[in-house]
Amino acid sequence: MTREVAAPLRTTAPPLARTMRVGAWLNDNARTIALVALGLSLVIGVGYAIVLGSHLRYFDEQVYVTLTRSMAHGHGFTLDGNQPTAYRPPGYIFLLLPAYLVSGGSILAMRLVGVLALTGSVWFAYLLGRRVHSPATGALAAFVVACYPLLIYTATTLYPQVPALFLLLLMIETGMRALPADGVSGSRRLLMALVSGLSGGLLTLTVPTFGVTVIGLVLWLAWRQWRTSRRIAWRTVAVLVIATAVLPIGWSARNAVQLHAFVPVSTNDGVNLLLGNSPHATAGSSRNTDISSYETIAVQRKFGEVTLDRYYTQQALLWAKDNPGRAVTLYAEKVANNFSYTDDLVTTTQHSSAQDLISGLTYYPILLLALARIALFRRFPLHPTEKMLIGVIAINVLLLAVFFTRLRFRVPLDGLTIVLAASTVTHLLAARQKSQVAE
Repeated sequence: MTREVAAPLRTTAPPLARTMRVGAWLNDNARTIALVALGLSLVIGVGYAIVLGSHLRYFDEQVYVTLTRSMAHGHGFTLDGNQPTAYRPPGYIFLLLPAYLVSGGSILAMRLVGVLALTGSVWFAYLLGRRVHSPATGALAAFVVACYPLLIYTATTLYPQVPALFLLLLMIETGMRALPADGVSGSRRLLMALVSGLSGGLLTLTVPTFGVTVIGLVLWLAWRQWRTSRRIAWRTVAVLVIATAVLPIGWSARNAVQLHAFVPVSTNDGVNLLLGNSPHATAGSSRNTDISSYETIAVQRKFGEVTLDRYYTQQALLWAKDNPGRAVTLYAEKVANNFSYTDDLVTTTQHSSAQDLISGLTYYPILLLALARIALFRRFPLHPTEKMLIGVIAINVLLLAVFFTRLRFRVPLDGLTIVLAASTVTHLLAARQKSQVAE
């Protein structure tokens, strides 16, 4: 008789079993992962901010510090300590001002505003991911946001984009909590509507192109109320609308008094429009665009700030009208350039091929996963919140291309793209788990 040979022991779990364990582990430990990501973001951000110290690498940083210093010393919103200005949106200055006052003008303290904004964005990315699919989605989104190089770099630089991401995520989360829900009191929903509206108003004053998004989100939240309860809680909507409008209206009133003109947010829309729509503009030229001929005329005619803004706007529109074919082609090129991994910087010493490599290797996998989420909409129907995120990204990509495009302008959209990418991964994991159970 022959003796049966025992089957060899399986030393490794089959791929599908491992997939099930990974998915289950992510869901079971999602909150812990998000908290770890929170701490990681804070440690990396603070550490990098300390390394950068008080050195200001970019012109925009110097402008933001000058405006903050002027406000802190009682001179108002001015660049020269005398003449009122609205050349820069004020929202970011309002966020930097408390850090400046508490620290006595420390650049490091002002850098920490962006670091804390990124840390807050990590947590709200977790909450948003949990809403669109599962706790695992939130955990993945939080971890990627915490480690994403472009977000870390921008957060530790005195730029408004990461605080804008935080305000955007805060508006979405608190706005969702203002919707009718079982066990949630009316007063709590009104409080959430108030916070959401104030966040949206401050976001508009921080990055004005998000003003369209804020209006869209208010309308979307009202529509969601109708879809969930077949009624609209008009008190909640009223609080949301009024809270959203109060800061922009207040700033517009200040501009009417100080500048004797209607200026909703800032007076740099004209130059930004001209930099992106003029004879020498290209998809990636941004602030490198040669507009010296227009500047010469402006100097000769001694235009004031508001008049200069209107002049540049008129010239950009006139160029587009006279060159419709080139204007349409350039616009399409700028739309595509929104998805670039590099910039042609004015400050060339701050640019390196290593940065470009890291940027490309981290961004494009996330973008492809987010696009896959859209492509798989039939297999995995889109959650209403995912549809909203896709709409926000699309609208802002199209809006940014009206002016000129730059890598850091896309930063808030990258945070939303990461949530969509995480949703793709967790949907695929869940699908594999279901197929394993079925077998």
